[in-house]
Amino acid sequence: MVAAEFFAGMGLMRAALDRCGIDTVFANDIDKHKASLYKENWGDGELRVCDIRDLRGCDVPNVDLATASFPCVDVSLAGYRAGLKGTRSGSVYEFCRLLDEMGEPPSIVILENVPGFLSVNEGRDYRALVAQLGQSGYCTTHICVDAASFVPQSRLRVFLLGFRDLEGAPMLPPPPGPRPDLRLGDVIDDGLEWWDERRLGAFLSSLSELQTERVNGYRRQCAVSHHGAYRRTRRGRAVWEVRRDEIAGTLRTTQGGSGRQAVLRAGQGEVAVRWMDVAEYAALQGAQGIKYASVSPRQAMYAFGDAVCVPAVEWLVKNCVLPATADDGQPCARHQRTPRRSSRPPHAWAQAQARSLPDAAPLRLACEGFRSAQ
Repeated sequence: MVAAEFFAGMGLMRAALDRCGIDTVFANDIDKHKASLYKENWGDGELRVCDIRDLRGCDVPNVDLATASFPCVDVSLAGYRAGLKGTRSGSVYEFCRLLDEMGEPPSIVILENVPGFLSVNEGRDYRALVAQLGQSGYCTTHICVDAASFVPQSRLRVFLLGFRDLEGAPMLPPPPGPRPDLRLGDVIDDGLEWWDERRLGAFLSSLSELQTERVNGYRRQCAVSHHGAYRRTRRGRAVWEVRRDEIAGTLRTTQGGSGRQAVLRAGQGEVAVRWMDVAEYAALQGAQGIKYASVSPRQAMYAFGDAVCVPAVEWLVKNCVLPATADDGQPCARHQRTPRRSSRPPHAWAQAQARSLPDAAPLRLACEGFRSAQ
């Protein structure tokens, strides 16, 4: 089975596909620093560094699988929820254009994004994208997978799967639940330098009453624990907040005041805080073997924060994608491309798929429930 990787970033989607025995024969990204990381780990034979808008279908070889981890800015609060009409997240439609232009479209597509992808603009954007894929011959389904099932990082992601020329998408297994045995302390290097007294004092003084009580509770513990900490803007003021569990919050791109994550170590009457480093970012994405010497540590953390969690994608492919193929890696009979289609015209078929999607309200509640757990 061979794949093409769009919005490839530093190549963590490829790392997951490699673990599943799938060869990546084409990759594309526009960011020069991420491209440097990609080349450092995979070489430059398959990578095209350019705007996806400049690609044409004839530039992409025939593949069985195409992936698109398209930008999340416009479907998240960071982009003011502009949705797929935004200039960044809307580039996913260029991926759809390429699917239509390819001489032999891939049998399966995987699109990945944040939970807001489901609920932005009351779910209309998600339904529009599903309809677009339906017009291209894909029946779709989606699943939400949390990195906390594999690593000590809370990172819920939506995976939209498209299967070409089927009467209906296959039933997917339930995603694995979070693992309570995974703890941030397992990946933290306690030997690194922690903040001095002045900087620690500034951190503690920014905490709200609730956060101060939480940290003091950690300090009084007999055992030492580690917790993710991140900056928030509350009433126009930058403050620190500490997680109530022993895992990291969602890694983000290290851009802006709240992007980079810190770690708090507490117990036995003491508290220490410092920034997480790049090796810890790699471990929290399940990518300990990935090299990052070609860029600065901050640039590498930016790329890790904008990437997929490798074992989460590996689980998805092994449990939701490969079961739709035969043992030899070729599409099985039920999933082979055939000229048989629904008797309705493609646009009507796509509209029927869109109407069958759940209402936006439950999707929004599910996302809010995830956020409230942080």
